[in-house]
Amino acid sequence: MGEARPRQRKFAPRSRQGCLTCRTRRKRCDGKRPECQNCTRLNMKCAWQTQRQVVAESVTPPPTQASPSHSGTLVCSPKASSIDPWESLPGDATADIKHILSYYIEAFVPSVSVANTPSSFYTSLYIPMAFESEGMLDAITALSSAQLAKRTNDPDRAQSLRGLSAKHQRKCHSFIKDRISSSGEPVRDCYQVVGITLLLVGLEALNGTKNTKWLSQLNSVRKILNALYHEQNSINCWEVDSLRRHFTYHDAMASLMARVSSPESEGSSEQHIAPLYVPGMPLTIDPLMGISYHLCALISRIRYVEALNPAFPHISEAAFNAIEHDIQQWTYESPMFSPGIDLPVALDLIALAESYRLAALIQLYRNSETHKALVPSCASRAMEFIARIPPGSSAESSLLYPIFLAGAELDSESSITSCFQRLTEIQMRNRYENVGNVQKVLQEVWRPVLNGEKRRDWEDVLKDWNWSFSLG
Repeated sequence: MGEARPRQRKFAPRSRQGCLTCRTRRKRCDGKRPECQNCTRLNMKCAWQTQRQVVAESVTPPPTQASPSHSGTLVCSPKASSIDPWESLPGDATADIKHILSYYIEAFVPSVSVANTPSSFYTSLYIPMAFESEGMLDAITALSSAQLAKRTNDPDRAQSLRGLSAKHQRKCHSFIKDRISSSGEPVRDCYQVVGITLLLVGLEALNGTKNTKWLSQLNSVRKILNALYHEQNSINCWEVDSLRRHFTYHDAMASLMARVSSPESEGSSEQHIAPLYVPGMPLTIDPLMGISYHLCALISRIRYVEALNPAFPHISEAAFNAIEHDIQQWTYESPMFSPGIDLPVALDLIALAESYRLAALIQLYRNSETHKALVPSCASRAMEFIARIPPGSSAESSLLYPIFLAGAELDSESSITSCFQRLTEIQMRNRYENVGNVQKVLQEVWRPVLNGEKRRDWEDVLKDWNWSFSLG
């Protein structure tokens, strides 16, 4: 017999296409995703290498990526984790709607909410309503797909999502038109009509609309809510309170455009809506206003000081003094011990509330020659509170109102650069095009300042450009 050869241990060839778990264990992998047979059999975590995406240079890179230096060069970059699950639609109409609805809950609502709260009308009211009303489902689909279109790097996919948004927006208008009688009869399904219209106002802000369409939409909501207010059974109704909260936020933003918009789009002072807020009401963290609900109701009243007849100056002065007093003396419950609110979020909500208070005073003082001298100090203090809110905080989603009013008063190049950069970061987070509108207006306001000349007034810029947009 020949000499026996030493037994050699056989190893399975290392899989270069398999999961990381099998590659680490030097086991042959069948390549089945999301879990291969080996990991399934052994109850092990099946990990895969992150896929890379090849994108053309013409596609705008995320802010964390460096722009390529040569045209036509292909750049390998990791897919943005914040939108990976939403990058493509399933392709089936029903599955697409479910996909968009999930995006609305898991991505859209957090991107526009100042805090994660179970009382958010975006989910607790509008989601159940969407299962009962095709119109509400259309509104959610239109709004969510429009934002998702701005988050994707694929131009074809973005165009498809914009088409989906426009399609469901038209269906919303048909739904509303079908429920409003031309003969003056009460609006049918009024809760749904109000909620859908308010989401469409948000869609106008998302798309950066620069006309008064959104103001006309708010005027229609104001009429319906005033009618509901006089119904005894709706005074303490949670649904109506939620709808009024949503309206109050947008109405506060509309008050800022009162002097640059036509009276027809804004509505008359007789249509002022009575807020549901009552002093002593338990603190509710609002998804858009945080702890500033009552303050936003006060901001909405500023437009009526502007509209008062100058033939009665004593009335104007009394109204001005009353609003100034209410803004200055406005108090709020501390959110420190609110359920589900962490300390950093609570501090951000306080800073947001104080920046709103100072912005409201800026808006008010701009109407009085004797008070305009107080505007610069209010703007400086507002920017200090804005700076306390760290970039990436959820409270950033509602910073546009104070940052616009305070930013329009800046005089130094360093503060202007910082403000512009902050707006860019906010826009990258929530993808709302009205942030870009604010940047363009402020650039025109700041341009003379940077050239050593007198700063332009933002109202003059809007009037020259015939712009009217929401800061919501």
